Amino acid sequence: MAQTSQSELSIGFYTVEQSDTLGWTGGYLVLNHGGRPLEFHCTLPVRPTRAHEILYGSTLRAHLIGERIGGILIKQARVQPLLICSDQPEALRLADHLDTPVALVGDPAGRLETHVPTIAAEHPKHALRIEARFATRVRQSLEQMADLPDFDEPFTRIREAIREAQQGATARAA
Repeated sequence: MAQTSQSELSIGFYTVEQSDTLGWTGGYLVLNHGGRPLEFHCTLPVRPTRAHEILYGSTLRAHLIGERIGGILIKQARVQPLLICSDQPEALRLADHLDTPVALVGDPAGRLETHVPTIAAEHPKHALRIEARFATRVRQSLEQMADLPDFDEPFTRIREAIREAQQGATARAA
């Protein structure tokens, strides 16, 4: 792996919010090594039709989070981070289509079911689950990003930014 300069060190955070009234909205935040935002993207709400619900059945959530919404957001991004973190187990599917490792935040014991076996990434400040094939890259990334604060906090920023965007869109529509 090539050495990355301090100015290039970044980590992505991806989550999806579901609302019965609005649908599914994804947010993607890329932070530098100090926790400052480099870029942010969010989707318009995605509302699956009844036909989608029937056809996808129990795989609809995995399709929306791990392929459709996440794929759109990450393709829009200009910065390629060392690692993408998500609080949604279905997001691990993104790794099938990316060169960047994807990690699940906040599940150190592996209690959540995922589509592939995962292992815990050992780091004193962050509880992550990753696919075994990414273990070395993720550990190296975490060493380079040692000063980054809590990995749970960026998801709060994303959710607040999504709510703000939705309120702004509702106000403009009124």
